[in-house]
Amino acid sequence: MTAKRKIPFKRSRNRAGAALVEFAVCLPLLLILILGSMEATSAIFVRQALTTSAYEGIREAIRIRSTTQGATNRAQAVLTARQIRNSTIRFTPADLQRAPRGSKIIVEVSAPYKVNSPFFGNVIADRVTTVRSVMVKE
Repeated sequence: MTAKRKIPFKRSRNRAGAALVEFAVCLPLLLILILGSMEATSAIFVRQALTTSAYEGIREAIRIRSTTQGATNRAQAVLTARQIRNSTIRFTPADLQRAPRGSKIIVEVSAPYKVNSPFFGNVIADRVTTVRSVMVKE
């Protein structure tokens, strides 16, 4: 029987260099994916906060004897609780007390993304998210 002669494995040092190069190539892609998903999640949070604020504001606005100030305060309370800054709330018609029963009430809630991003607001810096809600006055 012939004995098999073992050949020393010299590729281990070369393989370590290849692993380092693979890591250097993959790391930026992984960081882009992770940071991008964090930024997208933040944008979804801002939009959801605006949607909830518009819903709460319009629910207050369609009630009998509701005021524009009361509906604005209700919508602003949601935005404050969720730490949304520089928001604007606009009702149509502007004077809710004069709106007749059965008329459409519209609320638009807007906020810039740049100041509401906890991460990198400069990525989508000029984006203003606006949510609109319409209901009929009771």
